[in-house]
Amino acid sequence: MVYGDTWDEAYEKLTRLVARSHQGIPAPERSSRVGEFLTYWLAAYVADLRPTTARGYEAAVRLHLIPGLGGKRLDKLTVQDVRAFMTACRQKCLCCTGKLDQHRAVGKRCCSVGECCKRHPSTRQVQFIHAVLRNALGQAMREELVSRNVATLVRVPAPRYKVGKGLSVEQVKTLLRAAEGHRLHPLYLVAATLGLRRGELLGLRWQDLDLDRGILSIEQTVQRVAGRLRVQDTKSEDSDGVLPLPEVTWLTLLDHQKRQKIEREAAGKDWTEHGLVFPSQLGTPMEPRNLNRHFAGLRERARLPDIRLHDLRHTMVTLLLDLGVPPHLVQAIARHAHVDITLKIYAHTNLEAMRAAVKRLDDELD
Repeated sequence: MVYGDTWDEAYEKLTRLVARSHQGIPAPERSSRVGEFLTYWLAAYVADLRPTTARGYEAAVRLHLIPGLGGKRLDKLTVQDVRAFMTACRQKCLCCTGKLDQHRAVGKRCCSVGECCKRHPSTRQVQFIHAVLRNALGQAMREELVSRNVATLVRVPAPRYKVGKGLSVEQVKTLLRAAEGHRLHPLYLVAATLGLRRGELLGLRWQDLDLDRGILSIEQTVQRVAGRLRVQDTKSEDSDGVLPLPEVTWLTLLDHQKRQKIEREAAGKDWTEHGLVFPSQLGTPMEPRNLNRHFAGLRERARLPDIRLHDLRHTMVTLLLDLGVPPHLVQAIARHAHVDITLKIYAHTNLEAMRAAVKRLDDELD
């Protein structure tokens, strides 16, 4: 039986339930166990999400939520149940999950340290597990299987995100000089001037560039999911965007297009065309880990600090703000969801600006 504020709303719910039944997805009842509802939720709602998102949700349900809460009745789940589960989740050993009894039975240890190494989930992992449960129970409430979402009443610690350090202008020039002549030099220039993420760089297509108008659109990414490279849409509307190309980047991409044509002709039948701006040497999507390895070697040759490729994105944010570009424009270029993220990166990376500020105070008090 389904309910709704209007006949149309109730009929729409009934239609969805019938469609899922035809797909082999049985509708849950109020007396269903949490594990049964989570299985239904994964099949009915999560399966249509981006592969990386769906895989993360499925892992949280399979490894944590069903073992911890799966046997409880959905409509009887309490705040105390969820709070006790989250406490146990923070304290459990990841190495022993689902294995400790087996290890004890055969006299093995879960790691070299002892019977239990106490390798606990990180704060970020715990928060993610809680978020998955909260989302699932939110759907249960919308389907009127529970009267309230008890997960929203349980607070979990928020993780402290680390923001990598950016490079100075001279360090960026040093890095780009070290990459000159290599086929990936244009990629690093785009990363440093426009702040594209790794997956966005590898997913960029020539059709996403309008070199006559000097603009670039971000439409897709390349990610490794479940052992396979996948080309997929950007993760959110905030990640999409049309960006103007700086002249140095525009001219470099024009030259890169000509060089890629020569590379394609040299590869002959071995080339598989995907229309990518930064493909492998055979035209296929580039393995993200290969790009990381090349960047690490480039950074070492340039004798630069231990930074990640993603820190070029932070560098772009810092340099634009240093040049006096208004934060809301930098946010638009970086495609951050909120300007607070933009300013947080600046606060973490711009030590020299802070040193100059306190020096002014020092001069006044001297």
